[in-house]
Order: sequence, then C-alpha cells, then structure tokens
Amino acid sequence: MQSKFRRIQTLLTPLRVFEAAARAESFTKAANELGMRQPSVSRHIANLEADLGVALFERNHNNPTLTRAGRDLAHATDLGLTHIQTAVENVAATPRRAGLTLACSFSFAHGWLLPRFSDLRRATGQAPIHLVVSYWLEDLKRDDVDLVVNWRSRDGTDWPSIGLFDEVVYPVCAPNYLRQHPHLAQAEGDPNAILSGDLLHYAEREHEFVGWEHWFAHLGQSTPPDAAAYRHSNYHFMIQAAMDGEGVALGWHHLVADQIAAGRLSRIGPALHYRDAAYSLEYRPDLDESDLRDSVLDWFRAEADALPTVDK
Repeated sequence: MQSKFRRIQTLLTPLRVFEAAARAESFTKAANELGMRQPSVSRHIANLEADLGVALFERNHNNPTLTRAGRDLAHATDLGLTHIQTAVENVAATPRRAGLTLACSFSFAHGWLLPRFSDLRRATGQAPIHLVVSYWLEDLKRDDVDLVVNWRSRDGTDWPSIGLFDEVVYPVCAPNYLRQHPHLAQAEGDPNAILSGDLLHYAEREHEFVGWEHWFAHLGQSTPPDAAAYRHSNYHFMIQAAMDGEGVALGWHHLVADQIAAGRLSRIGPALHYRDAAYSLEYRPDLDESDLRDSVLDWFRAEADALPTVDK
C-alpha cells in the first residue's frame, strides 16, 4: 500500500525552507537561520511554487510578501509542525513532570489562552503549567493531562468541570473590509445585508459548530448559496482570513472579543446565544497538586467572568 503522504514526501525540505522564509519574511534571514546560502532558499521556494503551480511570494526587490496562497500554506505548515513538535515532546517525555498539564484545542489556544498564558503563570506563582495543544481533543491521551478545556459535543472525561463560556456567535470582518462593503453595516437590522460580503466558512465538523446555515435559519432567513464560498478546515485560519480582509466570518464571542477590542475585527450583525456553558474546564479529581489546580480554576473563573457581555 502506498503511503498517503506520498504527495508531500518530496516537499518536506522545501516546506521547511518555506516555513522559515514565511516566518522571517525574508529569504536572507531564512538562509541564515537554516545555515544555507540565500540562492538555495530562493531555489527551494521556486521549486515548491513550480510543484504546486501557484506563487507563494510576491517578489518586491528584497522584501518578499506572502500571497493569499502563501498565507494559507504558511498557516497550515505552522499548524502541522506545531502538532509534530507537540507529539515529539510527548513521546520523548520523561515520567510525569512537576506541575499541571493543561490541554486545549488549537482554536482556543490561538484565540484566547495564549495571549493570557503569561498572566496565568503569574497568577499561579510561576508554577509549572505545561500546555498541550491538539487539533482534535479526542486524540489526546487523557492519562497525560490534568485539565482539559472541552467543547460541549466532544467526548468528555467524566471528570468534574466548571462552565466557562456560552456559545454566543455573531458575524465579524476587518474594519477595512467593512469600509469597502458599507452595506454590511445594515446587517444588525437586516441580516440579509451580510450577503453583500464574501462569506467565510468553517468546513470541519459542520454538525458541531454553528455555520451560516444555522445562523440564517435562526433568524428566519433562507440559507444563501455557498458554491463559491471560501472554506477553511481550521477555525483560527478562518478568523485570520477575516482579519486579513478576505470576507465575513462567524465569530465565537470569547474567541474574537480581544480582536474586536484591538480594532482588528468589527462585529456587523446580531449576536445569537445558542447554548450555555458550551466551553468547560474539566479537571482530574485525584490530583496531588490540588492547591495549584484550585489556583488554575480560580483564574479561569475570573477570566471568564471578565468577558464583556454582548448586546443581542
């Protein structure tokens, strides 16, 4: 049986070079990091573009910038390498470490936890808190974690839990995109005004998450056609596309509130409240580190309570 990874086996080295160049936004810096000459970096990138049949960078003299396809591939490469790095660290792990191990999804980590992680460390006296991030939480080995930020429809742990965030969803887009599509500003009173923009879709496990079909149906509107929709297999990528001005996404309040406060996203339609406590924090009941666990629980409660409320 042929390997299902046959398509990318010959691209592993070019992808490593591409990741460094995309992250550094410079072929020269990537060459220095990788210990190779700059022409070698350029050659690897050119070969990768030829193999894929698409430009990944716009060459602006000595200032290469990622194309839309390049941004998508850079996001996916970062996700894949992060997942591999996490797996390697888990496989190579020594017997149970001091402190606590906290697990969550990539979307929750990028959208909420990572910007606050240093604050969590300070709140717990810099005690060791090991973060494990997984694309799908059911892939985790539960024996290796102590706390899990879980989604309502995922397999639970049968551990005690505290509720964190309700499922509150509303459309968002970049402020510049809103200025370019002024009819979107009418969506608060007329949800069909959303159709004047490009709808971004989260394509994975659509039965689990509120999509445009659910959103329009909840408002008593017909579902728009999505044949030409831009579909994403990762929620974080979809929100990043919205911030990049690619279109309108459905944002979960707790995952986009920071971006709205920072001016990177604008809310443009009604907020729909679907479920209470859709996100919960489950914790192992028999922990030796019970004081540290309680400090973590207290911190999560306080942060969840501090989330701004949403006007419907």
